[in-house]
Amino acid sequence: MLPYRCRCGGGLISTLVAAAVLVCGVVAGTMQVEYSWVYVDYTFASPNHRESAINSRKFIPENCVILDVDIFQGPSEEKLYFNMGSNSNSAVTKQRVFVTVPRIKPGNPASIAEVVPGDLPSSVLLAPYPNWKANTISEDTINCDDTIVSVFRTKIDYLGRFWVVDVGTLDQFEMTARSVCPPKLLIFDLKNGDRVIKTYKFPSSQVKDVSLFTNIEVDIRDSKGRNTFAYITDTTAYKLVVYDFKNDESWVIDQAYFYPYPNKAHFKIKGVNFDLMDGILGLALGPIIKNDRKLYFHAFASIRESWVNTNTLQNKSLFQNGLIDGSGTFFLSSEVRETQSSIEVMTDNGVLIYASMDNSLGCWNIQDPFTTKYTHTIYKSDEDFQFPSGMKIVGDKVWAVSSQLQNHFTTMVTNRKSVKYRVLVGRVDELIKRTGCDKRTRFDDDNDEFLVESFDDNILHEWRAVPDTEPWSYSRMSRVFEDKNGAHQTPVKSLVLTGNVNVHGHSKSASLSYDCRMSMINGQLKNRDCLGKSRRRNRVRRDPGPQR
Repeated sequence: MLPYRCRCGGGLISTLVAAAVLVCGVVAGTMQVEYSWVYVDYTFASPNHRESAINSRKFIPENCVILDVDIFQGPSEEKLYFNMGSNSNSAVTKQRVFVTVPRIKPGNPASIAEVVPGDLPSSVLLAPYPNWKANTISEDTINCDDTIVSVFRTKIDYLGRFWVVDVGTLDQFEMTARSVCPPKLLIFDLKNGDRVIKTYKFPSSQVKDVSLFTNIEVDIRDSKGRNTFAYITDTTAYKLVVYDFKNDESWVIDQAYFYPYPNKAHFKIKGVNFDLMDGILGLALGPIIKNDRKLYFHAFASIRESWVNTNTLQNKSLFQNGLIDGSGTFFLSSEVRETQSSIEVMTDNGVLIYASMDNSLGCWNIQDPFTTKYTHTIYKSDEDFQFPSGMKIVGDKVWAVSSQLQNHFTTMVTNRKSVKYRVLVGRVDELIKRTGCDKRTRFDDDNDEFLVESFDDNILHEWRAVPDTEPWSYSRMSRVFEDKNGAHQTPVKSLVLTGNVNVHGHSKSASLSYDCRMSMINGQLKNRDCLGKSRRRNRVRRDPGPQR
């Protein structure tokens, strides 16, 4: 399947009623709306199958709520440029976008799906993942081993493993809510045909009647991923479940730090009032320091942040007898946020980005104390960012879902033509710049982007060894900025770019790789002729002309 990516230069694409809509070029602050839906729709086998599902109420579009998003980048190259014998070129980012649609109400045909192009140029559909069969709920006996019942959030790790927690519960927001299968963990291999690596059913002793496994964070401790732990929130039983991938076992951690604050259980979003006594929900892993790292977390009905060393969580023997004294082991922020927060993520260099229930994103750098002085609002939109419910950092970008989930806690009738679900994307550097969260040496950020785009343009238009008459492709595989101080503390930035050019002619085929390092001093590029100075890793014979 061709990866689908929004690339258009116009304004806002018109919203289509009762269909998914792809929006490009729409920027609110520093977050761009990548996809949006009035109501979600699926890749039914035919229009007749879709109509039959609607008539039998197996598909009720208004009951299908997108809650989370995750992205798999595929191969390592960041961009792939194509020229099919002309001077024009276009870019396609290799990625797969997944969303979760938990079965919180009847009429949801699939709980996990991949975003794919629809029949119309501007539409997108949801293709059940890994297929329709795995998402189909039988009217008689459900095969709990092979069926995905309901998924709230997922995690794709950097090894391409797709961690899916199935809560096993139907119609969570209805009086008829029922558990039909034990909660289980599914791990798919996105690099190898989506095969199932492992299926793990949580023991009944670790699941309460009120349990709801809502979030997951994955902690990899070795290069091959065998020594991996998953931390899973049980939001309504106020527990944290730890899964040990290597030994295929799990245990429950019970701490008062996971509990909600009763006086913070009331919420108001876009005029909708509701109460939720939800415990631990937000999870974010800090950077590895001296072979340990912190897990940051907070309850939904809370305005504080907490953290614990993951080496503590991985010590199963500590928690075999239930609740332990967490003082000195679990930590609580001395100050508070202005409002409750749902989900959160953390960058590799320790910047926590959290979604607040006032329709905003905030940030905090772990080098600072968690106080109001050091927490900063970095994005806000009362229209586009209602009830942020899912968020990931992928590469240098933040991906987030705004779900308008507040409208499903009430009998309130919403505007049937309004956009209800959005996937938004923003660059981390752009979001946090000029705030206290950004501890990097200051540079002219516009110059940085100009530098990279100029480099691409150089390759695409000045690489004389590649004739315009022959098909060719060019990939930029890495782009790394390194900050350092030169003599007398002069700000110096090193930019490393690697990539490959291939000519696909009928008579001649060739490949040329480059490995280039440029320097910027006080925001000024000092060696613009980087192509001429690049180190060629694969020498090829070409027609006479500069080899760059």
